[in-house]
Amino acid sequence: MAQIFAFGRVENDLAPKKSQKDSTYVCFGFTEQIGKGQFQYYQVWAWEDEVSRLIRLGVKKDSRLWITGTQQLVDCTVEHGKERTKILKVYLSNFGFLPGRIPKESSTDFPDDPETAAAAPPSVEVLDGERESLPE
Repeated sequence: MAQIFAFGRVENDLAPKKSQKDSTYVCFGFTEQIGKGQFQYYQVWAWEDEVSRLIRLGVKKDSRLWITGTQQLVDCTVEHGKERTKILKVYLSNFGFLPGRIPKESSTDFPDDPETAAAAPPSVEVLDGERESLPE
């Protein structure tokens, strides 16, 4: 296993589930752009506290995040068990949002947006007072 720090985009909406041991977990796709037109796909797994934090902060499809965690290359099957392949699985330990463009539909969440900003208080005239001239 190796430690990973990646910047990328969430590929699907989060759907928290319960394990057999009654712990909450979530699994989602995460894509990192590693070059022009080249992408690396990760399968990210999170449990308990990280799941509640992901949900509370509103992480959803197309959210841009940085993630840290433990990475492992694992065998898996695709197409109903017909084909074997390998995927990079990341066990999430921390994450955060990346700065970037904000979708237009969420502009009402930001008070500085001209459409939602409150009227500015009237401007106050600043009195400068008398000044002495500076020596030359």
